[in-house]
Amino acid sequence: MKTIFTLCLISLFCSVSFAKDWKVAVLYWSMKIEGQVAMRKGLEEQVQKFNTENKGKNSVTLIPYVAGEGRKGVENQTTQMQQVLKDKPDAIVIQPTDNSALAAGLAEANSLKIPVIAYDQYIVNGELTAFITSANYYAGQDNGQFITSLFKPEQKIKIAVFEYPAVSSTTERVDGFFDSLRDQNAKFEVVGIYQAVDPDSGRTAVKKFLKDFPGKGSVDVILTVNDGGGIEIVKELYAKKRTEIRHVTFDGDPESVENIRNGRLTVINSAQFCGELGRETARTLVKVLNGTAVDRKIRVSTFPITKKNIAEYPGWMGVPKSQPRAKVDRPSPSILPREEFDRNQKRIIRIGTTPLCPYICEKSPGVWTGYLFEILGEVARNLRVELRLENVTPSRLKQGLQNRKLDYIIAPEYLVRYMDDILVVGPQLGVNYTGALLPKAKKAPHIFDQQSLANQKIIYSDFGFQDGRIENEFSGQKINKLSGSDVVERMFRIVAQKRMDVALGDYNVLRYYLVRDKGQFTLHPTSITGFSFLVLVGLKKNNQVHLLGDGLNEWFTQSRKNSHLQEILGRYNLTDWNILTRD
Repeated sequence: MKTIFTLCLISLFCSVSFAKDWKVAVLYWSMKIEGQVAMRKGLEEQVQKFNTENKGKNSVTLIPYVAGEGRKGVENQTTQMQQVLKDKPDAIVIQPTDNSALAAGLAEANSLKIPVIAYDQYIVNGELTAFITSANYYAGQDNGQFITSLFKPEQKIKIAVFEYPAVSSTTERVDGFFDSLRDQNAKFEVVGIYQAVDPDSGRTAVKKFLKDFPGKGSVDVILTVNDGGGIEIVKELYAKKRTEIRHVTFDGDPESVENIRNGRLTVINSAQFCGELGRETARTLVKVLNGTAVDRKIRVSTFPITKKNIAEYPGWMGVPKSQPRAKVDRPSPSILPREEFDRNQKRIIRIGTTPLCPYICEKSPGVWTGYLFEILGEVARNLRVELRLENVTPSRLKQGLQNRKLDYIIAPEYLVRYMDDILVVGPQLGVNYTGALLPKAKKAPHIFDQQSLANQKIIYSDFGFQDGRIENEFSGQKINKLSGSDVVERMFRIVAQKRMDVALGDYNVLRYYLVRDKGQFTLHPTSITGFSFLVLVGLKKNNQVHLLGDGLNEWFTQSRKNSHLQEILGRYNLTDWNILTRD
């Protein structure tokens, strides 16, 4: 009896001794955007469920922070992240307000070995333990497939886009939408581009839209990247009796769903399962805390709500069963079949690109290097084709493709996003965004934008990729542009000599050249021009357009498995962008 009593005491002591209360900081974005509120609800409900089921054992205590909307919200979240890092919780969960503003905080969390789980949006330049998001690219494809079915095949669809390039989810939605239109051989024209992601920016953007397009029939479709801005846009258009416009959107806000039900402009809304996204984040968190391996990237399916299937949508807090597809009545498009390729017959493939290290560098006329050159060379040998790279300025890339002087071009996706006669083929070849180079002694702002850099002396170069986007961001402010073959070296020299406060340019280019740094500089990722993948582009009417893309898909699949890709990227001071890709 004494022995049994002793064993019981030992058992009780052990269970108490090994019980752990994990402290987890949760950095939420907005409690005004209803979809994000539902994500929080799902996350916290799942954590409570875990605590209830494990009562007397391990438990999770969430320490919540809310950033808020707009620029102030981004600033708040960077400050909150610094406070959280001082507290050193067992883990950090974040819904980022901006893909780049938290990069420094993520790097510090990595150095402190604090697991970081991001949901909804990613964070660049660090190691996320896991990234959970909706299948945003496929949601865009669903919307594109459905909207195409509403128009005759020969009709050119006039589209206005309300985008938001600063975060991953909204960019993927736009890319998926237009890729789907092209896959369906739809004819379209983007007649206006605006930015809107929350109610305030939605109200501002729709006023500009109505001023630009006052006449009925001037626009057929508006695409909004979420309901946060989209609902306000629909309200104003409906009030102005612009009911001829078809509205395409994302998120599944109940108010937007009612717009579909009542025929108020909105015809499809690819809804997120917001509650499930939060629940999946919580389930992943518990696995991480328990030391269980998790997938680094998890995508939660979406639901394309239309008037036909609205009764089947279970709402934000529902659980996805299988991926539904939007029902379409339009006949399948006639697409040129892929032509069989004889690998024994030598073929020349011409690729137009703007030489730019570390992507593709032209050391001297016809002498190439760069990580994409190395990859393309290996793929060409596998396919037994001859690749000929041609140095083409960004302004002539699309022209060279369209007049058939080039088989493909390599370009940032935003340069070709709104063209209807091309196809993006193969995998994403890199990610392009703006970096800020500062002297090491200079304190970096939380956000790099026109406001934070208003009194700074700025030098910049688009390095052939940004196509005027930096100028647009800083319109009305004097900034100094550099050009020429030695532009990067001059940027570093000018900043080192303190003739300018900050230099702006492609982040990967600056990072590549930073290896020569003697400790004089710091480099920061920014969202100034948004984020865009580097892609391989060909013409739809070329029936072998998928040839090189298929070869690259196969190469990337294998080279990510055996670490060969990272071996190549390491030579250029770069890391893989695989957590950002759509697969």
